[in-house]
Amino acid sequence: MLTFVKKNDLLILLVMYFFLLPIGKTLWYPLFIMAIVGSIAFIREIKETRGLQTGTRWLLAGGACVYLPALASTINTVDLGRTSVFLVSYPLFFLAGYFIYNRLCNGARIGPILWSFGAIVFFWGTLAVWQYLDPSNPFGPGGSHNQGLHSRDNRFVDGGLMLGVILGSVFAFMTFGLWGKGFRKTAVLIGAAIVFLVFISGTRSAWVSVLFTIAATTLYVLARGWRPSLSSAAVLSTIILISVAAVYKLYQLPGLNAKLNQTLIVLSDPTRAGLDRALSGRLDIWEDAIALGLQSPLVGYGVNNYRYAVGELDQPKGVRWITEVNDPDSKHDIQGASHTHQIVMEALSGAGFIGVLGLVIYFIGLTKFTVNAFRAGSLIAMGAILALWAGFLPFNTHNNFYGGWMNAWFWVWMGLSAGLFFRPSNPREITDS
Repeated sequence: MLTFVKKNDLLILLVMYFFLLPIGKTLWYPLFIMAIVGSIAFIREIKETRGLQTGTRWLLAGGACVYLPALASTINTVDLGRTSVFLVSYPLFFLAGYFIYNRLCNGARIGPILWSFGAIVFFWGTLAVWQYLDPSNPFGPGGSHNQGLHSRDNRFVDGGLMLGVILGSVFAFMTFGLWGKGFRKTAVLIGAAIVFLVFISGTRSAWVSVLFTIAATTLYVLARGWRPSLSSAAVLSTIILISVAAVYKLYQLPGLNAKLNQTLIVLSDPTRAGLDRALSGRLDIWEDAIALGLQSPLVGYGVNNYRYAVGELDQPKGVRWITEVNDPDSKHDIQGASHTHQIVMEALSGAGFIGVLGLVIYFIGLTKFTVNAFRAGSLIAMGAILALWAGFLPFNTHNNFYGGWMNAWFWVWMGLSAGLFFRPSNPREITDS
């Protein structure tokens, strides 16, 4: 038993983490074990190699683009405790990502991970469709958000409306991974199912992630010189027509209809009010984030602190988000929105222009990494890299980037993409499942 666990620790821990995503605080347990084992492997690499491996250097460099600006933000942080939580936990997330990378580089199989993820997605999807079809379901009212176990109103676990966010990244990983393993029909079917689930989830940032992946996939296959045969073109055309018809039918439903109309309202009402409604009321949050960045341009007001940093503005625009802090132990009198819902705005307000510069350097590095993966031709590696892009597109909306959940998500995909790209060449990669 111990031998089995040791041999399959990546599969066990990664699947546990993935399965526990909607359940709340329990997801930190597999991550913590990954970090412990990853620290041992990291120390061993330092001792046994004269210089760090290329993949390890990439992980360190990518992490530094976020960590160093966050460290600098302590100079002017409005809440050292919240900033310190990020600074202390971030190296642990790095070590969890390093663990994934290390195991993949040392020969851990990706096939069982893909199939396990697929089984969990099927389970989640079944619950989401149940919510979608049955008004008396146990996961909340549904309508504009059909997320099953991940619903905010779910009384069983802490779902938090994250199904769309999760599947927005998993879409690329599953489709590219299964296609690269030779399971092409399965890849198409799972991909179509995930697109359906993302759409009914009502999470618009996930819609953008999926559209980005589809566009990137189209460019990828064309750049690789792929030209469809007549039969392939017929199948693709049929799938597209069925998908368009299905989306149109779903659009007629009140909840999803309202969600899509809200997104497109700026086209019929090209005013500030129309744009703000299309952005779900986030425009004044972003205006305050920019104002905070301009007020403390070098280092911001401390990462993970937007809610309290708003109090530093003389005339904040987002007054509707401001409430009094009813905590006698808190040094803050008021607080605003919990976070900016946008990674660049969050970096600007929390870490100033140094934080934004760090993100720019990171995405330049990620672009070069993506180009190198494209040239290498590994579909599985490209799937993980596109999953990373899909989850953290700099022009999309996001959850709290400096919070623990998103940091863990970031490092899982950093570890998967680096591990799959830098692993030694394996001639069985296409068929080994």
